[in-house]
Amino acid sequence: MLDFFDSLGIWAFRLNNIRMYFKDENEKSLQVALNRHIKNDIIQKCSRGVYINKRAKKPLFCLESLAGILRDNATFYLSLESLLSELGLISQFPNRLTFISQGRSGVFNTPYGIIEFVHSAIDAKEFLRDCFFDEKRKIYIASQNRAIKDIYKHNRSIDLYEEQLKKDKNGFA
Repeated sequence: MLDFFDSLGIWAFRLNNIRMYFKDENEKSLQVALNRHIKNDIIQKCSRGVYINKRAKKPLFCLESLAGILRDNATFYLSLESLLSELGLISQFPNRLTFISQGRSGVFNTPYGIIEFVHSAIDAKEFLRDCFFDEKRKIYIASQNRAIKDIYKHNRSIDLYEEQLKKDKNGFA
């Protein structure tokens, strides 16, 4: 099954993905099999209900891919400190990927890094306004203006952003 998933490009999966292929197995049997594969270092537990096939080919953007699996039922986009750092609008490199999400807020410590989702109650019709879909990363990404609005709305790293603005305004790099 793991080799089949790998041939489809599936390197990380939820228990529900496995359950579809083993409909006659009960929940406990599936969990015992998963635990045995974890113990034998074939599968790695990523977070609650999410597993990684250690033998599978990993995508170039592992964390972004994991975000999609962790929040497969919620719309989200890259923003806040992660994007502001990428754009050079704050000088610090965050220790996590930060997303705005229609789902719950949460921090996930994965084997590939930290993923943080920050809930926003933006109306669904407006949620992805000023965002674009990045084909390489397979995620939505906020525009620069949207990311700046997000840090103020969510009161995140405002001091880092304003400090960089002052440096840029005064001609310091």
